[in-house]
Amino acid sequence: MWGVKLSQKEPFVYSIFGLQYRDGELSTEKESMRSNFDALITAKATHIDRVIQEDAFTTNHGKTFVWLGIPRLVDEPTGIPLLVIAPPNAGMWREVMMPDASRTQHGTNRPDQIGLGTLGSRVSVADKSGYWGCYRQRMNASTSDRFATPLAKDLKPCPSIILPPGQVSIRSERVLLTHFPDNICFVVEGQDHSEISPEEKEYWFQNFHESVETWIKDLMSAEADSGILDGRLCFDTESGAFGNSPISALSYNKKIQLFYFKDMRHMERIGRSNKGHAQLRDRFLAAYGPGGDMSAGKIGLWVETTVLKAGEMECEYVGCLEGTGWMAWAGRGSKIV
Repeated sequence: MWGVKLSQKEPFVYSIFGLQYRDGELSTEKESMRSNFDALITAKATHIDRVIQEDAFTTNHGKTFVWLGIPRLVDEPTGIPLLVIAPPNAGMWREVMMPDASRTQHGTNRPDQIGLGTLGSRVSVADKSGYWGCYRQRMNASTSDRFATPLAKDLKPCPSIILPPGQVSIRSERVLLTHFPDNICFVVEGQDHSEISPEEKEYWFQNFHESVETWIKDLMSAEADSGILDGRLCFDTESGAFGNSPISALSYNKKIQLFYFKDMRHMERIGRSNKGHAQLRDRFLAAYGPGGDMSAGKIGLWVETTVLKAGEMECEYVGCLEGTGWMAWAGRGSKIV
């Protein structure tokens, strides 16, 4: 496994942007917004994953173009000019994080750089891989900070914005959220099956696919006490089909899951406590580890875990569906409590 050596002197930036649209073809206006924004962010980013999101926690309607970008410079307001002039019904949003590098980790088995791996030189994390708690131990700040949430109660979506099934409501205004509690844990997990052989694909479907589907379903249906605040299943339609699945994101070769947890302890706990996931993990490590049936497999995996302090995240939603992202937790206010 490979990690990345990030600068410990300055923060880096995660920029997540979305453009919502209804099922079916994009309107001319939406396509113009998409292409203009893509040109803007492409000029400013070191790395971008362009994916589609559907079946989110808080809104199960239509789809969203998602750009997961790493800007070249911390002080570049990537994408903000377009959001400033976006119409009230734009359906655009941004979630920008500027965490300290001592509270993040990046791990991948891929030979090429991806995600945060584009921000520094590769380093081996083989000695901090394959056991519970290894992500935490890769973070330099973990020796002096437990990353515990200050919130005593479980966070739940605000009742005022919970809509009946099938009902859609768009908030035709700009919503800016800047107040978040310490130690929210942001997780990026990615899988790419584009390079696997027919034999590895057959092995995957025989041994892992059903268990992965169950694990994803468990995450997306978890109760408030799980500590999962938001989950987003994304996929790259240009990566090619992987197989048929009731979960759209698992039907493509490249897929990325984005999660926000109440804190890192909750992220670690759900992985350990879910029996199906624990067994899946053990089988996967045995198959893809040294001497395993798929030790020479070509599946690409990466995971990034980041702990955010208060003041390190800013979110903005312009003309978005009620319940989009952090709007679901702030209700009509501007603070997540």
